[in-house]
Amino acid sequence: MGKAGNDLYVIQSDVTGVIKVGRTGNVERRLHQLQTGSPYKLRVILHLPGGAHRELPIHRRLEGFGLKIKAKGEWFHYDALIHLPDDLYEQFDLDVIDSWWRRK
Repeated sequence: MGKAGNDLYVIQSDVTGVIKVGRTGNVERRLHQLQTGSPYKLRVILHLPGGAHRELPIHRRLEGFGLKIKAKGEWFHYDALIHLPDDLYEQFDLDVIDSWWRRK
């Protein structure tokens, strides 16, 4: 676990596939907070300790592609994954991610 607000995370919904990119000091606590307000099962698909400084540039990058879901804050369409920086995108096992949410 990193320092307060120092980690970057990507969380995904199992029904819609949407992703949330954010920063936190405790990923499990943040997942629990988000899960409380979500009717769908959520899970962490990326945790990057010390990566919080990348949050804003990533949000700008995804918004530039028109992928931001405005009504829900920092949630993005599943297709936004491909627009993440290469070093982050390469950390995803897309077969596992796709089988988790696209099974429905």
